[in-house]
Amino acid sequence: MNKQQNVSGDNLKKLFEEYLKECQFTSGLRPATIKGYASLFFLFTQLMPDVGSVQFLTPSVMIEFFRQLQERTRIVGKDTPKIGVKASTIKTYWAKLNVFFQWLQRKGYMPQNPLKELKRPPEPRYDDSKALKDEDVDRMLSAIVLRNTSPLVLRRDVAILSVLYYCGLRRGELISLRVCDIDIDNGKITIQGDTSKSKRTRTLPMHPTLSKNLKDYFTERNKMKFKTEQLWVSANRGDAGLTRNGLKHWEKRLIQISGVKFHAHQFRHSFATNLAKRDVGIVKIQKLLGHRSITMTERYVRSMGSEDLRDDINKL
Repeated sequence: MNKQQNVSGDNLKKLFEEYLKECQFTSGLRPATIKGYASLFFLFTQLMPDVGSVQFLTPSVMIEFFRQLQERTRIVGKDTPKIGVKASTIKTYWAKLNVFFQWLQRKGYMPQNPLKELKRPPEPRYDDSKALKDEDVDRMLSAIVLRNTSPLVLRRDVAILSVLYYCGLRRGELISLRVCDIDIDNGKITIQGDTSKSKRTRTLPMHPTLSKNLKDYFTERNKMKFKTEQLWVSANRGDAGLTRNGLKHWEKRLIQISGVKFHAHQFRHSFATNLAKRDVGIVKIQKLLGHRSITMTERYVRSMGSEDLRDDINKL
């Protein structure tokens, strides 16, 4: 009796937990990535409750799963119904499940990957207008200055906005910054590899405006005698650092007081686009963003519109 026959009746959940342990302790995937895999598997079990073992993972079952994803009605935000998911989400789910199924096949738990017979989802069409306009950033900055009564929170929020705008960090990188990562004397900010999606440590030069805003923030922070090693302190949790949920709350509040609908990741697109407008080469932009491939970097500079290219045309 082969291994596949031995485990055909095994609980699929147990095999997935074994897979996650290998991802965590052998492959060294980041906690956020592990959490994403777990969330997807939970969704799969919710939509396909009868698929409890490997033997039921067939091409037809996977077709039904993706059909339900695109046709089901779900509730988002404040009781707002929404049908389906974005094309990019479908592609991400496909890729994550495909890696898990390949693991099952490699371990001998299934004879063939059920996704192998199906057509891979096409590359999604990326929105070319993700970069924020300068006037939107100005509105956010004005709202922070005019609507904050706490000197500490005011300086912190201006500094957060500056880091996003002048460094283009990912959310996780922003939240994970520590005091020791900031070198104001030499004008450098370090993003540690263990907090970056690329797993590579990179050092960015600090814009003069960013340096000034961080100095002002440190002045207020030191007055309060915070001891946490995290760079961003919480306004409501004593000597604790800002959390991911805290950052989400920060975004929501800034949307309310500024009237600008945005999310923090848009600053990353703005950072890349602003560099491209100033003729910074794609390889340099890739290094500054911490991307593994130029293909990913190219997606970020698609936010350049025809008006951005007018001066180049006029040079002909």
